[in-house]
Amino acid sequence: MKKLRRKIVLGVLVSATVVFTLTVIIAGIALSIQVIRRADSLTSLIQNFKGDITEIMDYRNSNKPLPFNYYFGDETLYRLRFFTVKYDDNGAHCDLSHIASVGMEEAVSMADKVMTKRTETGTLNGYRYRISREDQLVIFLDNSDEMGTLEQQILLLIPVALFFVLTITLFFWFLSKRIVRPFEENSLMQKQFITDASHELKTPLAIISANAEVLAYKDGENEWINNITSQVERVSVLVNELLTLNRLEEVEEISDIEQVNISGMTSAAADSFEAVFAGKSARLKRNIEKDVLIYGNSAQLERLISVLIENASKYVSENGEVSISVLKSQRHTYLSVYNTCEVDKDIDYTHLFERFYRPDASRTSKTGGHGVGLSIAKRIVVLHNGSIEAVPNETGLSFNVKLPNKLRIRKKKH
Repeated sequence: MKKLRRKIVLGVLVSATVVFTLTVIIAGIALSIQVIRRADSLTSLIQNFKGDITEIMDYRNSNKPLPFNYYFGDETLYRLRFFTVKYDDNGAHCDLSHIASVGMEEAVSMADKVMTKRTETGTLNGYRYRISREDQLVIFLDNSDEMGTLEQQILLLIPVALFFVLTITLFFWFLSKRIVRPFEENSLMQKQFITDASHELKTPLAIISANAEVLAYKDGENEWINNITSQVERVSVLVNELLTLNRLEEVEEISDIEQVNISGMTSAAADSFEAVFAGKSARLKRNIEKDVLIYGNSAQLERLISVLIENASKYVSENGEVSISVLKSQRHTYLSVYNTCEVDKDIDYTHLFERFYRPDASRTSKTGGHGVGLSIAKRIVVLHNGSIEAVPNETGLSFNVKLPNKLRIRKKKH
């Protein structure tokens, strides 16, 4: 359940980060648009009165509404920083009376640049400009103060958003215990039920098996007794597999770690299934590097290899091929078991590692499988910090396992 808690918290963290990031971006865009619109309304106002602020003030004092519905207060005249460049037959004429940081040469240069642009409004060197082509007039408004204020607002929003993201994440971290508690209780009840049911089944299965042996001894073997014996053995195997999977799922870390010669282990497992492959006229190919050593639980790794090779022996096509390989890199060991079989492109083979899952009619109980073995294999791989995948191709199916050569175990807290 720790993984479920981590997934919940990670999901909340990612969601909150995305939401607040979008909020900051949208707020920044909205504020930028507002600042630009304000600057454009000011340049429109200046254009309307040909750059004469005195006329604007006189017009406003006459209690007449200003054009563009823009509020022009008593202090606006003293706060505005702008300059204009007007073109006529005699050249360019600059009005720099409302700004001190721009010289005539720079003002004309900026005006020449914007006159070549198609748009009437825009931004250049921190100035918002407006072109009146009819009057051959260019107005530049110093917008740096408002843009600076905008940047400060956005910079203030970022830590505020970060604070809320962390607060929400921490809140859900503590709340996640309560969220996963029903799932945890349900999982424990399910595991306990499987364990209890499996143990309860062992006794009647043993009695049925013993009675079948007595009947076979008294009356001789027949079809019915053989069916009873076969089904009892099949259910016994299923019970043992469920108990094994249950025990593996209860374990967070593996124990009894030792150095394992996975090459020799794989070769021995392949030898034990040669008769089965021969019964299906299937060819067995090996590509096993010698003396590949990794660290892990010997019994679990042996079970992993046995499950994969046994799976191949069950589903390999008649006159088909089984290929087993063990290759080693600097940090990882790669185990691959391939068998030819019919492959359905519409099936998602990642579900093969789910217990009791069978994708098609070819993987039925007639093969002797229960859909639990691959779940055991995956759990063993996960406990060894590795990965496993089922990779279909045009001719068959390959199970590829990646295991670290050196197993890192978390130190237990005392």
